[in-house]
Amino acid sequence: MPGEGTFVQVQAGARSGIPGSLRAGILSGCLLFVAFTLAALFLPQSYQLAALSDLLQVGLVAAITLLSFKNFLHSRSRTRVFWFLIFTGSLLWTISNSIWAIYELWLAKPVPDVAIVDILLFVKVVPLTAAIAIAPDRQSAHFRAFGLLDVFVLMIFSLYLFAFGVFAYRLLPGAAGSYDFYFNLADAIGNQILLIAAGIAVLRSRGYWRALYRLAFFCAAVYGIGSNLSNVAIDTGRYYTGSIYDVPLVASLIGFVWLALAGRIVGQGQPEPQPAAPSDASSPATFLSEHLAMLVALSTPVIGIWLLSNPSSPPQLRSFRVTITLITIFLLTLLLAIKLDILAAGLFQSLRGLSETYSRIERFKTHLTQSEKLASLGKLVAFVANQIKSCMIVVLEASSRLTSRPDAEPRIRNMAAKIAHYAQRTDVLVDNMRQFAQEMPLRLAPLPVKPILENALHLSRVAKLPQVRVDLTEYGHCPQVYGDSSQLLHVFLQLISNAVDALDESGGGTLDITIHPSGSQLLVEFADSGPGLKEPQRVFEPFYTTKPVGKGTGLGLSTCYGIIQQHNGVISGHNRAEGGTVFSILLPVAAETTAEKSPEAGGVFLEGAR
Repeated sequence: MPGEGTFVQVQAGARSGIPGSLRAGILSGCLLFVAFTLAALFLPQSYQLAALSDLLQVGLVAAITLLSFKNFLHSRSRTRVFWFLIFTGSLLWTISNSIWAIYELWLAKPVPDVAIVDILLFVKVVPLTAAIAIAPDRQSAHFRAFGLLDVFVLMIFSLYLFAFGVFAYRLLPGAAGSYDFYFNLADAIGNQILLIAAGIAVLRSRGYWRALYRLAFFCAAVYGIGSNLSNVAIDTGRYYTGSIYDVPLVASLIGFVWLALAGRIVGQGQPEPQPAAPSDASSPATFLSEHLAMLVALSTPVIGIWLLSNPSSPPQLRSFRVTITLITIFLLTLLLAIKLDILAAGLFQSLRGLSETYSRIERFKTHLTQSEKLASLGKLVAFVANQIKSCMIVVLEASSRLTSRPDAEPRIRNMAAKIAHYAQRTDVLVDNMRQFAQEMPLRLAPLPVKPILENALHLSRVAKLPQVRVDLTEYGHCPQVYGDSSQLLHVFLQLISNAVDALDESGGGTLDITIHPSGSQLLVEFADSGPGLKEPQRVFEPFYTTKPVGKGTGLGLSTCYGIIQQHNGVISGHNRAEGGTVFSILLPVAAETTAEKSPEAGGVFLEGAR
């Protein structure tokens, strides 16, 4: 079963290479523990024994710090935060043990009484407990800074409580006994909280993480026992460095080294924890940390008010407590302001993302509705177009026979010619209908867009309109697209024709056609200075037209829409703020293009009169 032994999961993955180093670490740790235990039992109190104990403890805590930092670098998400907090706690532990060793070995002060050592030993429990409380075995979708800010809030409040309830007695003459008592009490409470957090983590986890939590629970239990025994021995004068009281401390440090070594498997062969369900975004651990931070922020001013309203304590003690309370309120307010700023920025980003998502959904609904209309209408149009084309073929053949008869009267020949002319116009309309129905297959190939646009301009009637100016510009290196040249020519002719008609009706103007790359697509824009679109949202609807009867069928832009959709592209149209209309076409770039680089701004200029 998963988690059946502390190292079962670790040993099961011996093929990855990391478990081999872990086994070496376990063997080395056992040898160190046995050697130190023998030294503590049989060697008398001496400088050499103190040096052995101090250097061993500093080395073990430094190893925990280094290994947890490496794990932090090679992990992600909540696991990364977990190892960062372990690194923070072990770093504080390393500093406190190093200061103790310097005082005892270098300055020759046996069992030194240094306030900073007591503070660091007490505060180190906060990040170690927070590391377990953030539930790294339940991965979140993205990193959140709120958890770390809450940890900092709790660290500051823990430091405040230590200074308020423990360190303050160092300022009072003759209060050493009270200081020792309250320090032992605070240290025991902190160790018990770490032990309870590890125990809860063991019960609620499974698999690989349960094995790690069991090891953390063992380390916390042994350390708590050793710390309490050492504190009592120091108060009773029976403690010396390297004594039997240091054996549980060394055992717990060796266990933490094993924990850091086992944690390296997360990034090297061991799968990461499974992502949490969406409902886990507000997990109990996150909920608890946030509300603890809120409770801390509210309780600190309450403590300050109680201090001001209770003048019974000694003035020196009261003044110190009021000062640190004001400093703590300032620091907590600063952290909460940072948290609020991050929250506001996150909410703004989320709202902007929701707005963009809603806009994309609306555009998708519009395109889906348009596609459904085109699909249903296309079947009908294709059937009608084929029937009409068959009839027009018969009409054209009959009119051709009439006009070719030498004995036909002129009046009959003229009538037959008119019939043939209108039949040809009908045949052209039928071809447009077939294009709209996508009855004509595409012949796709890599091709440059600029030559097709130049051909469309030369085939259009823009040269006959002196009041209309057209500017075709290609920016940068524009790759080829994968498309059908005749179909794209039809689309470009239709857009140019619509723009020219609008400019001609308004007395002239300019049409700017630009080509430039846009990521993995090519963007072609037709921007005119005409009167604009009356209903931009309806321009691609079948049979929608603003032209007079007999001049427009309402299938031109609908056909263009279908052709661009066949090319896996996007076409859109809207009015410009400065006036006029812009039609944009996005076409996917061909996978391999042989197009040559164009000048930064090469252009073709067409005017009505030349």
